[in-house]
Amino acid sequence: CKWQNVIFSDEMNVEVDMRKCCVMLRRSPQERFDSNCTLKRTKQGSGSIGIWACMNYAGLGCYRLFEGRLNADRYIEILDNCLLPSIDIFKEENRNIIYQQDGASCHTAKISKRWFVENQISIMSWPANSPDLNCIENLWSWLDHHLGKIQILNAEQLKTEIRKLLDNVPKEITQNLVNSMPKRVNQCLH
Repeated sequence: CKWQNVIFSDEMNVEVDMRKCCVMLRRSPQERFDSNCTLKRTKQGSGSIGIWACMNYAGLGCYRLFEGRLNADRYIEILDNCLLPSIDIFKEENRNIIYQQDGASCHTAKISKRWFVENQISIMSWPANSPDLNCIENLWSWLDHHLGKIQILNAEQLKTEIRKLLDNVPKEITQNLVNSMPKRVNQCLH
């Protein structure tokens, strides 16, 4: 496979206040309610933002922030408004584009499959329950790492910070991730 021809895509959810970074605090019993020794948190969380994005060797394509769960109808709307413009951008550098997606139910729904046929987009065969070889997962880690450095107070601020970061993903990151695919596949085969 010529990995530079592939458009990798995926979704992730980001929580406002449930960051992966963990805060450990040691305090004496007398400091239990001392304001210098506590961290204000919400009981139920402060919201979550879904992100769909695609990337290629040429860089990050269009992305979409969304709330709630992703279903087939919403997925097709994202494909219309984000994947098609991304393909146009990526085709400037490569004519033989192939699309990669995992086996999520919204991806494999009949209406989603029909959309790809109608739009004449080749889909890469991707095994169900496969090890996560999709290099965009590392882009999510990059994003999460940078979000972890920012104190985010609410969902609107989270959206703003996500946009700032995704609008400025260095091209070297996507190039390195795509270039890592042969090694990923070989490690999986071994």
